[in-house]
Amino acid sequence: MDLIRDCLDKQVVDRHGHNMGRVDGLVIQLDAGKQPRVAYVEIGTETVARRLSSSFARLLTKLIHKRTSEDEARYRIPWSKVVPAGIELVANVEAEKTPVLRLELWLRKNIVSRLP
Repeated sequence: MDLIRDCLDKQVVDRHGHNMGRVDGLVIQLDAGKQPRVAYVEIGTETVARRLSSSFARLLTKLIHKRTSEDEARYRIPWSKVVPAGIELVANVEAEKTPVLRLELWLRKNIVSRLP
């Protein structure tokens, strides 16, 4: 599996088929004397910001953490709960029980709705 091609920016859906967002980052675990392994799939604004610019990420992180918890800004799904399924990844979690959608709804209400 080519992680970048097959995972990054792919749509993530929960076990019921509800959209959770896109894969914004991958967390690789490095253990001495062992092969690197994928530990988590990250979804969240903070992760996207880090991909764009480190200074932008710091600014956005400060703004986000004033309004939300860290879990809402960057949510990690264990790799063991993710299954590639064609053009999307299926996570064996329930979207409503994760903080992923709370931040998305807040951003939609307070930021995106005010854009011209």
